[in-house]
Amino acid sequence: MQLGSRSLAIRNETLRVLVRELGHECSRVLELVHQPQFTGFQDSQKVGILAELTTPSVHLCTHCDEDFQHAIADELERLPDTDLDER
Repeated sequence: MQLGSRSLAIRNETLRVLVRELGHECSRVLELVHQPQFTGFQDSQKVGILAELTTPSVHLCTHCDEDFQHAIADELERLPDTDLDER
């Protein structure tokens, strides 16, 4: 599956913003996680990368809570019943 820049048509504005932020934070985490895999990094650079990883990690943990999960469930309940295998 290829990911694009299209956004989901989510009715709930708060959920729409949270999903967009989640996408940005996940992209940032992936970028940071892959940086140390290159050779030639000094320990001070690794420290900087790991320190930068703290912010998106905390943000993800903060927003991916029970309220977020309930908001997703509410959005799913509003959608017409479809066969998930049709995707």
